[in-house]
Amino acid sequence: MELSKRLHMVASMVEKGSIPADVGCDHGYVAIYLIQNGISPHVFAMDVNEGPLERAREHVEEYGLAAYIDVRLSDGLSGLPCRGGRPEADTLLAAGMGGRLTVKILEEGAEKLAGMRWVILQPQSEPWLVRKSLRNLGYFITDENMIWEEGKYYAVMKAVNLRNLPEGFPVGRLEEEARSFFRNRPVFSETEWEQAGDRYGSWLLIRRNPVLFSYLEDCLDKTAGILKGIDGQKDDAGYSDKTGKRLAQLKEEQRLLEQLLMLYKEKSL
Repeated sequence: MELSKRLHMVASMVEKGSIPADVGCDHGYVAIYLIQNGISPHVFAMDVNEGPLERAREHVEEYGLAAYIDVRLSDGLSGLPCRGGRPEADTLLAAGMGGRLTVKILEEGAEKLAGMRWVILQPQSEPWLVRKSLRNLGYFITDENMIWEEGKYYAVMKAVNLRNLPEGFPVGRLEEEARSFFRNRPVFSETEWEQAGDRYGSWLLIRRNPVLFSYLEDCLDKTAGILKGIDGQKDDAGYSDKTGKRLAQLKEEQRLLEQLLMLYKEKSL
């Protein structure tokens, strides 16, 4: 099974031996890939819509993997079975959905998420909402990646359940790596760094992801364009209160983007 760059990025973050619940599985391609490549022994492929789910079922049967992939109609995690009070999957996958829908799935499935170990998400929009939701649910983001495919930027994040850590998992080392990075860059206040991490991805920034660099440049260009447009609307009376507030927000965003881009000019981390 050949996956798109976006879906391959999602599948590459799945821990070997884990059992994922792929929510919004669409055609079931990720589930098939995980089984074919010996990454997972079993996958729950779930979708709230009958049409995509039927296509997923057809593909699973076509590849002869019905014994390994459980195709289920499910709104979020509601259809994921539990055994002994624990969900039968230890990993949530959710790719290709908007940020608000992703947050809805996380929050409505919070009880089952508490018994899982990993979350791997690829929101199509508003990823900062997803990062905040993960933090509120007791998950710690351990890795992020970003690609450019077919004219769009895609970010994927992987988080571990702090209440259900794998044995020996170095979450303390990762937390210290993040804290140390910010301590050594006093140009950022603690609030600014948290906002930047939520908006653009802490690990993407810390590891200076090259695709994020392009994304930040695009954001800076767009912000400058909007500022120029607002400046052209100024009359003798100045700006309205609403426009003035928007202008201040854009200038602050412009400043932050410029500071973040400076990270890429450092010789070493």
